[in-house]
Amino acid sequence: MRLPKRPALISALFGKPANPRAAAHSRHLEILITRPGHAAHSFRIDLDALRRAAFWVLAAVALWLMVTFFMAWRQVASGNLQQRADQLAAQAATAQSANARLQAENGAMASHLLALKQRVDSLATTMRGFVQKRAEQFPVEEKNVNQGGIAQPLNAANAPALLHDEVDLIGARLSLLLPQAHHLASLEAARPMGDPVNGDAPITSDYGLRPNPMGGGVEFHNGIDFGVKPGTPVHATANGVVESAGWKSGYGNCVVIDHPFGYRSLFGHLSTIRVKAGDTVTRGQVIALSGNTGRSTGPHLHYTLLYGDKTLDPTIYLLAQR
Repeated sequence: MRLPKRPALISALFGKPANPRAAAHSRHLEILITRPGHAAHSFRIDLDALRRAAFWVLAAVALWLMVTFFMAWRQVASGNLQQRADQLAAQAATAQSANARLQAENGAMASHLLALKQRVDSLATTMRGFVQKRAEQFPVEEKNVNQGGIAQPLNAANAPALLHDEVDLIGARLSLLLPQAHHLASLEAARPMGDPVNGDAPITSDYGLRPNPMGGGVEFHNGIDFGVKPGTPVHATANGVVESAGWKSGYGNCVVIDHPFGYRSLFGHLSTIRVKAGDTVTRGQVIALSGNTGRSTGPHLHYTLLYGDKTLDPTIYLLAQR
């Protein structure tokens, strides 16, 4: 059997015809098979048909490769897109969680500030009520406070600015209230209140008109008398500075204390004085012992309160402390 050489076969399949005339006819490849002692056989192969078949096979292979690469690329691209989508979803979830946390923190801060504001308002209300109550008893100035404004909802957009403004508002309100509180505390400490002697000492003579105990006529008693035994401790009824400590006509041994805001207190008929002029005293401090000196018909403590140059009825101040 004789086969054409490979270059001749390839040239026959894919080579151009030698002349135009040959190209007009189908090309064939004839294969001659001979064996000794046998008749020769030949085969004819249509080269044009074989070339067309090879072309379609190559085209099919190329198409398969293109489809395979396309599907692989699409799968890789789809995986990247899914991964990117997962990343974006995770970022969105993180941002949503952070936003929810910030809203919760803003809400908690707003609640704390609201509670603080309510406490400050309660303090202001208490102070106003206290001042009003004291104004009914004592000569203090009364102050009225009016409020107003426009409500604005709290949301994530305006929360930082509004909360910052609220902190400034509370700070400003405290700056206004604290001096008033200090003033009231100082006034309460300076206002003479309570009993100058411990226990339930009887009042033997009230403030106002009374019969002259020395006999004959009526006189104005500018204080109250406590019936106590000699040597009973006498206490300052408010903070202040000792104005005088010594003998005073009519009162015998006497202590006068000057209190802030215009008050003064006088303690008369003492047996022993334990302070001197210029000493600073505090409410409850023992300043003397009771006695029976001066214009007196028996052991007792005379107690006078003054506001400016005017005497006051001490009974109101005793009841206020009680």
